[in-house]
Amino acid sequence: TLFHSDCLSILPHLSGVDAVVTDPPYGTRTNQRDEWMAGEFGNVMPMALPLIRKAMVSDGAFYCFTSWTHMADWLMRYQTYFKLQNIIVWDKQRHSGCWTANSWQFTWEGVFFGIKGSRKTREYFPDLLRSDEPNGELPMQKPVDVCGKLIRASTDSGNTILDPFMGSGTTGVAAVRLGRKFIGIEIDEGYCAIAARRIQEAEQAFALFEPAK
Repeated sequence: TLFHSDCLSILPHLSGVDAVVTDPPYGTRTNQRDEWMAGEFGNVMPMALPLIRKAMVSDGAFYCFTSWTHMADWLMRYQTYFKLQNIIVWDKQRHSGCWTANSWQFTWEGVFFGIKGSRKTREYFPDLLRSDEPNGELPMQKPVDVCGKLIRASTDSGNTILDPFMGSGTTGVAAVRLGRKFIGIEIDEGYCAIAARRIQEAEQAFALFEPAK
């Protein structure tokens, strides 16, 4: 199920989510509150976190990609609602440029993994992830196989995966390939169209082949 909407409007109506795998925007304002608060990197996240928790089952899992530039602030807010279990590192195996002319190139991205309640891990992976896929066609697009490992680690076939900041739909593609249900929310119409196409293609392939375990 895909929603072209602000996630703050949709999340209050959701329930039964087993896991969230998402890559939220950084420094993004919302028309529901345009004032900035000291120490926050984006207005949407403090408002979305309690709604995400409420939409989850009693033992939900939450995976969230994050930038090192916002990690300290995000970590403090994250732990208000979820018990942090790991900080996973996605090794991009390529550099994404430099923060400034005075800094080193950055080649990794962090993923916070936390739980609501006491959710057991289904499949174990090292906390350093790499991808065998080529670079995505869109800026900041995450590899399907990386999102797939997060889904496999914390959910079973038939479980429901939510991405409240769906973007180009990578989490949805991974969920469909693995035989999970998917709920995606995206405020940008262009990205919604891209996500719908990619997920539809994944569903068509899923109908032809046995899903990965």
